[in-house]
Amino acid sequence: MRRIREIVGLPVLDLKSGDSIGWVQDLVLDNDKDEVVGVLLEGGHFFHSEKGIPRKAIMTVGKDAITVCSKAVEELKGTRWSDKVGNEVYTQGGDARGTIEDVFLDDTAEKMVGFEVSDGLFADLLHGRGTILRPHVMIDGKDILIVDNQVSPLDQTNEGGILA
Repeated sequence: MRRIREIVGLPVLDLKSGDSIGWVQDLVLDNDKDEVVGVLLEGGHFFHSEKGIPRKAIMTVGKDAITVCSKAVEELKGTRWSDKVGNEVYTQGGDARGTIEDVFLDDTAEKMVGFEVSDGLFADLLHGRGTILRPHVMIDGKDILIVDNQVSPLDQTNEGGILA
């Protein structure tokens, strides 16, 4: 799994010309299909806020850079990663489970597989942040995430924290 936070800021390299065409500013996600739609760039002179490189033009998402086979720019429709961060997480029964801190992608950076969730600074320091996997998500709304009643981010894989 990869965090989107690790991808934001990477340079985008054109494999045809060898040019650096900008840096990843944000990723656009399709919540219904659990897929990455594409990347929005900063530093490119011909890119507008709604236009970016579609996922189909991305060859690889490496550790240090993203490579593309085409500078094809199109309007990307979906939810920006930066708009998901900070959204509240609740169970169907109305219990708060924290806030979204990041989105996990598969190793190819094509599919969303889950969310990194924080239950506050103290809980993060003590237990680390939790993970909620996509199968437990009931509704992925514009401002909130609703998960099944049994889900607790602290019951799933945690990274960091004094007690983890």
